[in-house]
Amino acid sequence: MASSLTTNFSINLLFVFFFSSYSLAAQKAPSRAQESFSTAIVLTDSEAITFGIQNFNPNSFRVFENDDIGDDASLDLRNRVSVTTLPYSWVIDSPSPYFQHEFSVRAGYVNFENEISLDERPDLPADHDQNEVFDGFFQYRLIWNITDTWNIKYGLGNHLMYFKNDHSYNSAESQQLQSQLDGYVYNVSSRAYIAEPNIELNYELYRKWGYWKYTSSFNYFYGKVWDQNREYEFGNPKGWYMVNGLKANYRLANWFGYIPSAYTSVKRIDLSGDPEASLGTDKYYELSLGVLLTPPILRDFVDNVGIGISINYGSALKGGSLVLFFNE
Repeated sequence: MASSLTTNFSINLLFVFFFSSYSLAAQKAPSRAQESFSTAIVLTDSEAITFGIQNFNPNSFRVFENDDIGDDASLDLRNRVSVTTLPYSWVIDSPSPYFQHEFSVRAGYVNFENEISLDERPDLPADHDQNEVFDGFFQYRLIWNITDTWNIKYGLGNHLMYFKNDHSYNSAESQQLQSQLDGYVYNVSSRAYIAEPNIELNYELYRKWGYWKYTSSFNYFYGKVWDQNREYEFGNPKGWYMVNGLKANYRLANWFGYIPSAYTSVKRIDLSGDPEASLGTDKYYELSLGVLLTPPILRDFVDNVGIGISINYGSALKGGSLVLFFNE
């Protein structure tokens, strides 16, 4: 299954805007793990958002002058996000040529950090707040091959997730609040099970020069969160996101079995529910451009590898990244 390599080792934060103060954190406490789990579901889906090995602000180049494709604040935010996924999928044929069975597994990890200050004392040392989400994912999808070019995939994904917060109180004033906040807002851990039914429509047309593909997918998720000792509930993660995208792959030549190609992808992502607040929008766009190389060996496992850029438009994570592609 096509996917981007979504690994970025600049460990830091996505949810800066979640908790800017202790008073706000106390109000948001019941939904903190809930929003963290929900946003991690979107972030670990490489079809919904792309992370790279190096981020940049497109507006640093004079050809771009649009704050919706990035600014210094969003660049700082992208540099604070760490998302690592290890996906694997396989397809089993059925007796009928019209149906196939697809199984997918994925290990996901999201790490985000923040510096938190008291509202009325910005002069004090900021506290350090680190949040981690671990995700074990399994999915089954039935593929209905309507024609040679059209297919529909019906699936049910299952997430087993773990959230952990580590908070360091770095001033005498914040330490006075530690007994009220520890175990309730900070220095907590939670677990969750989240179901994710989904449907995907694909149109893929191959030509001598390469192929182009249209995809429209809808993912809904709902789950239950509990804390380590089941003393109180953190809520029910819920939401949906829809991806509409067009990809094209144009073969450039054949160099002794190595086949380089030009790759482009345009996507619109609509979302609602818990992830909407975290990403700061109900829709955003992504454009990817790159060069791929099909190796002459291991073609049963590796379609292609490559390098390129991806630009996110309209979300809190707007900006550009240098991206490594795999099986696009």
